[in-house]
Amino acid sequence: MSEETEVVVVGAGQAGVAMSEHLGAHGVPHIVLERHRIAERWRSERWDSLVANGPAWHDRFPGLEFSDVDPGIHPDDFASKDQIADYFVMYAEKIGAPIRCGVEVTSVRKPPGRPGFRVETSEGPIDARFVVAATGPFQRPVIPPIVPDGAVPVQLHSSAYRNPGQLPEGAVLVVGAGSSGVQIADELRQSGRRVLLSVGPHDRPAREYRGRDFCWWLGVLGRWDAETPPQGAEHVTIAVSGARGGHTVDFRALAADGIELVGLTASYDDGVLRFAPDLATNIALGDAKYLELLRAADEYVERNGLDLPEEPAAHVLGPDPAGVADPRLELDLAGAGVTSIVWATGFATDYSWLEVDAFDEHGRPDQRRGVSSEPGVYFLGLPWLSRRGSSFIWGVWHDARYVADHITTRRGYLAYGAGDRPGATPTTWPELSSNEEQMMTSTSEGGRAKAAKAPIVAGGHTRIRPFNTRDTYPEQNLDNDLCQAVVAGNTVYVRGQIGQNLDTSESVGIGDAGAQAEQAMANIAMLLEEAGSRMEHLVKLTIYLTDPRYREAVYRTVGRWTKGVHPISTGLVVSALARPEWLCEIDAVAVIPEEVRA
Repeated sequence: MSEETEVVVVGAGQAGVAMSEHLGAHGVPHIVLERHRIAERWRSERWDSLVANGPAWHDRFPGLEFSDVDPGIHPDDFASKDQIADYFVMYAEKIGAPIRCGVEVTSVRKPPGRPGFRVETSEGPIDARFVVAATGPFQRPVIPPIVPDGAVPVQLHSSAYRNPGQLPEGAVLVVGAGSSGVQIADELRQSGRRVLLSVGPHDRPAREYRGRDFCWWLGVLGRWDAETPPQGAEHVTIAVSGARGGHTVDFRALAADGIELVGLTASYDDGVLRFAPDLATNIALGDAKYLELLRAADEYVERNGLDLPEEPAAHVLGPDPAGVADPRLELDLAGAGVTSIVWATGFATDYSWLEVDAFDEHGRPDQRRGVSSEPGVYFLGLPWLSRRGSSFIWGVWHDARYVADHITTRRGYLAYGAGDRPGATPTTWPELSSNEEQMMTSTSEGGRAKAAKAPIVAGGHTRIRPFNTRDTYPEQNLDNDLCQAVVAGNTVYVRGQIGQNLDTSESVGIGDAGAQAEQAMANIAMLLEEAGSRMEHLVKLTIYLTDPRYREAVYRTVGRWTKGVHPISTGLVVSALARPEWLCEIDAVAVIPEEVRA
């Protein structure tokens, strides 16, 4: 006999834990299967000194601080790999995630003639209606087939590197100039080794500029929410380091410390390794991206009148190190004493166990925001799943929320009409808040906006833009009479507003908290006018944010709308709103002066 559940989540790293939290919040029965331990790759597939590339205040889930795991971690610190693994273990315990460790998934197939999937595991089969592949992007280390086995004593991938003492005496070639390659090369050089670093195309942001970490800058500039990879690339190689308290990766400084820089590793023949003549180009392109971010940050500071210290020295690049203009193009490995090559060349996915029609002609997941072409199968934790931040700790949490919402909505459709069938189990839909009901009711055929319903009087109070959930969701057993604003005496209560046009039901400002706040405040102004009030009558605002990093953009927008009004305001950070694209919600209370009513 097979076990049954609604959702099987494969993998208990950051993606699997996030998925479990959101499924649990929706009351969806699920099981998370992990072949090793929670966050195993952080423990056993990283080098000993690895720390997070983002500060603790940024690289986390909303529901738990790193200081809750280790009180010694300051928000601006960079957590170690073991602290990160402990963080996910504590988070899983906090949310009561139903994780089964030591269980390997060997195959997932769709049985003919019935819904759902058969999940074969090392502990027996499980039948599930939905499957989430949360194994992430770091599944199979990639070593390009350039240098044959035996050409040097040791060749290993960065995922197998632990520390300098692991390698035999002699020089080391590190291939790859992303975060892993740069940090490993630096550590080897600090240990006294001769090191050569093969540098390919990369992005190298300033670790900190004008007193703010680059993670903050990408956030306020909206770059974490970019939906399209530059130049069609699936992953941008970012050279950034949290090591030794965090510092900007500067290839000139690495060269000054004695690391020899070479171009992209191209070919090997008879003991000689050849490099592309692209070193100067790769460094120049990285410099250009570095300087572009600084200029964008300066423009943001000036545009918003921020009081952040100027840092003109950061714009000054030193001279190119020796060998950049005329780099080494060949290397006799034996003659140079190279005994080890560390390949920091990334990973490939491995979904050989997922035997369903969810892949394109190149074998890549065929998905949009994690929803695959095979109904019921989802992907999570991949780079650029929905945005640039998708493969980062905080980004995967938001992607998981979207996937969980999609699963819950689909369960609602599948359960429609099932209540009268023997053995059928009714399900629930995601709870609605803000304008979600209005969004569904205000659109007529062809997507054209319906005229807003006229105000009504009920219970002695005037109800602005009334609607009923019975009309919105006929398949649910709901009969809720709601409205967008209530006029009770001299007081106007405005329902929580989000980034959605009330007349067209169009969502606006996707990924832009400031733009969503702008629409929310415009809605509030319109509803107050329809209620016979004005913005200057505001007495209280309540502002809900899904992330504290949105505070500045949202509050700046709210401040512009309430200039000279001086209402009281309460700000709350919540784990989620009704839809994953909604970043803020604002409700309001206004009091109409007696002389205006008269």
